Amino acid sequence: MPPSRQSIRQLIDWQAIQRRGRYRIYKASKDPGARAKLLADIPPPVPVRPRLSEADIQSALRPLSAYFSPAHPEVRPPTESTYTFLVDFSTEIRNTIYEYAVDYPTCRGLFDSYYRQLEAAKSQMHLCDPHEEPPPFKLTRRTPTILLLCKQITLEAMSILRLRPLVIDRIPPWVMGNSVPLPLTDFISKATLQNIPFVEIKLSLGIGRYRSGDVWLQVIKDMLDAWSERNSLVQLRIMFKLADVQYRGIWCELEDYDNIKNTIEDFAWRHGAKPNMVTYEHWVLDSQYAYRTGYRNPLIRKHPDPNIWTGSIMEWI
Repeated sequence: MPPSRQSIRQLIDWQAIQRRGRYRIYKASKDPGARAKLLADIPPPVPVRPRLSEADIQSALRPLSAYFSPAHPEVRPPTESTYTFLVDFSTEIRNTIYEYAVDYPTCRGLFDSYYRQLEAAKSQMHLCDPHEEPPPFKLTRRTPTILLLCKQITLEAMSILRLRPLVIDRIPPWVMGNSVPLPLTDFISKATLQNIPFVEIKLSLGIGRYRSGDVWLQVIKDMLDAWSERNSLVQLRIMFKLADVQYRGIWCELEDYDNIKNTIEDFAWRHGAKPNMVTYEHWVLDSQYAYRTGYRNPLIRKHPDPNIWTGSIMEWI
């Protein structure tokens, strides 16, 4: 299917954004005043947290309040003799501790754990009887210890965790001989994925010799298949990182860009809990800088930025 006219117009806009961003950087290299203004506009790298409306917060926490309500037969109120932590520390101090103690794992951490476990399994195979069939490798997933202490602590910690986004910014490991990478549900259980209210997907298009968009489309389809059965999504943010937009008349990834957006929009229409659940963000990558679209004078950031683009630019290879 050829790229749509709307996507071609967007490509022309991305190319214009890149030219304006380059001109601003060139001007800053010649004019100290322009350079000072540019540097002032580029904030230092800091963790980016989505701004949540009160309605989104209530939607994300509603399942917790229903399950952990005092009327639930399994919940027992804490007592001083049993839960010293809950009695001796104020709510503000406990929340500060949870801020440091709970978070979703990064894709880098998940996939590194896979490779470590795979190497350990290969080492064990050498110790097995050569006449016996080795057991199939299965990734071990772990629940953070803080969520296993007691139900009151789980409630409080989950109230912090559910307001944070799960960030998907890397292609899962690609086993040699397979036509597609491993599904994300091999690393995050389907039940966990279906219970996460805020998700960010940061994907790269136009990098390298291969069509990274075609691979990302398969990763996204695996996630959408799980969410089509059941989901708790309140907000799904899609960040497109667009590279080499100036080198081709018709950008090689434009068809994949169309397919990814159409697939997500179809899911949102069929299974979305509310209008505008899906939001998009586009950044044109250009050597040491990235330009965000949607601005007359593009918003400029350093590239790479560990808090915005946490994945390697070669993540999909």
